Amino acid sequence: MLTADRVDGLADAILVARRARRIARRSAALGMGLSLAAMIPAAAGLLTPVAGALLQEAIDVAAIGLALTVLLPQRTHTVTMPSADLAVTQQLYAQHTAIRPLVEQIRAVADDLSVARADLGPVRELLDRLETDLLPHERAEEEQLLPIVARALGGPDPIAALSRTHAEIEHQIRRLRRTLPDIGSRPEPEDVIDLRAGLYGLYAIMQLHNAQEEENAFSLMPTAPG
Repeated sequence: MLTADRVDGLADAILVARRARRIARRSAALGMGLSLAAMIPAAAGLLTPVAGALLQEAIDVAAIGLALTVLLPQRTHTVTMPSADLAVTQQLYAQHTAIRPLVEQIRAVADDLSVARADLGPVRELLDRLETDLLPHERAEEEQLLPIVARALGGPDPIAALSRTHAEIEHQIRRLRRTLPDIGSRPEPEDVIDLRAGLYGLYAIMQLHNAQEEENAFSLMPTAPG
């Protein structure tokens, strides 16, 4: 179940692990409790060695039988999103899809940066669009989408990585914006190289982040993307 590209398999794995641990504890408690109870008549001389051995075998069989109940079919985790959560998720996925060309523009602008004759105009225009279009979308996902995923999966752990990449994306965009005034109108070759590296880094983070969202968040929709 964990090799599929859907995060709801993780919820099924958590259910299996918790059930197995619960049954193991019950089996151990049953075996030890019955053994201790049998020691009382045995210590009083009410049980012969043969009877005591047979009783212990019966206790072991009972504990093993309880442990084997872990093999019985169990319920699976079914993600049922409330209509309000589903509407928000679908809206954010539509925005997520619409922003893909802007993400590809990051790489295109980086590719066009030339050390010999650097034109920083496209970089400034790109950063303007990232700040007006991309960052509000990422903040909306942080505030609206991640709580929905946490509620659907029953805990905050699956969304931790997504939240960290949201913060890193904003940090990288802010860093690029602060870099431009320092470069000036006549950038040095090393400044252009650093700027291009920053754009490529941002592009790589965005690609990773988008893949994470599509596999770990938007895949929870009844009609999953991809």
